[in-house]
Amino acid sequence: MLLAILAVGALAWWLHREGILLPNLLRLGGAAAAGLLALRLLSTGRPMMALVAAGVGFAWWQWSGRPVRLPNRKLGDAARLLNVPADAGSDVIWQAWRQAMATAHPDAGGSDAAAQALTQARDLLIAAADKRRETGR
Repeated sequence: MLLAILAVGALAWWLHREGILLPNLLRLGGAAAAGLLALRLLSTGRPMMALVAAGVGFAWWQWSGRPVRLPNRKLGDAARLLNVPADAGSDVIWQAWRQAMATAHPDAGGSDAAAQALTQARDLLIAAADKRRETGR
């Protein structure tokens, strides 16, 4: 029993960290409740009722739609670092990066860490902008 609780806790932590748990709590909870009910009915010798409960759980899972994922936390952090919207275009990102690097670069009195952080933020935001452009979103 302890192992099952630890496994469920680890799964919930992972789902929360990936941004999947909270927006899909009703979907996941309904399917899990139906699955647990089906297991309970199966263990008490009622396989037909267990099959009905499993079917209801599957129907709930399908009816609830696709999983929703929260926006990438790293993307939001990168956007805040460059002071641009998370859905900014490549030109805006490059302009904000150049402006920030003017003071953050080690030659301008900044630090290596600050310059690296800005460059990583730029790269992440540019990759996201390219992906949006390719998918048409």
